[in-house]
Amino acid sequence: MARKITCTNEDNVSVVFTDKFAPWLLETCEGLYENRNNVSLSTNTMTDGSTLQGSTVAMRNIVMTLRDRPEADHQANRSLLYSLFKPKSEGVLFYEENEIVRQIGYHVESVTIDAQKRSRRATVSLLCPDPFFVDAQDITVEMAGWVANFTWPHEFTAAGEEFGSRTAERLKTITNESAADNIGITITITARGPATNPAITHVEQGESIEIGTSGNPLDLLTGDKVIITTHTNNKHVYLERNGVRTEINEYLSENSEFIQLMHGDNTFGYSAESGESYLTIAISFQYHYLGV
Repeated sequence: MARKITCTNEDNVSVVFTDKFAPWLLETCEGLYENRNNVSLSTNTMTDGSTLQGSTVAMRNIVMTLRDRPEADHQANRSLLYSLFKPKSEGVLFYEENEIVRQIGYHVESVTIDAQKRSRRATVSLLCPDPFFVDAQDITVEMAGWVANFTWPHEFTAAGEEFGSRTAERLKTITNESAADNIGITITITARGPATNPAITHVEQGESIEIGTSGNPLDLLTGDKVIITTHTNNKHVYLERNGVRTEINEYLSENSEFIQLMHGDNTFGYSAESGESYLTIAISFQYHYLGV
């Protein structure tokens, strides 16, 4: 499969770019495969060389060069790019090639169109403050849940049967083989019965996030969901009750940390002050990649 790039903006305007005119042909695309690091060094007049202060992955700049046909409706094609890559707008770029499907968020920097030739060229510059590509779909891992014992259609026996059986792994290890640390996760705790003060622990980091304390307890009712997000610029705790979502960060204990995936093994455990056996735990995340 030839590579295909799809850009979708915040208004849900979407255009596909490939090696075919549709109506724009993708000639080149820079910034997909390389990565750069911001390395901070300091020097001392009495010390040879430099001292490393730190290093971070630099913002990604994706630059696409496009071309339309000589006989094309150039004005319509320009309008299409202007409506897709609006000033001050955000969007998502999806990259597909063979079995790989990855995505990255972007902000539009510029659109430049050469209007002096019969076959018009356009250059689109996209800035990605978060430089990592991620999977197009979340990966979800269950620590505690229910497994169906049969599928439909089904003929019941006279003795009766159990609809499902409970799986309750007290510890679950997720191996992060990508190149990134500090990958945000979404933890969904569902109460199948009354429970109080649930907590999730990251064993290797020695960190926990505890929702509810002795002085400010969180009492969960049957059907309640606690949703924890630990992504950069998106760290929240929500309670969903009867279809209404409310932010409940005030229930966090003082020593709580918004735990994230680190490179290598990440072992998670769960507990509750009461009703632990009623809890279903699911952890969702996306692996991060330095390129496609």
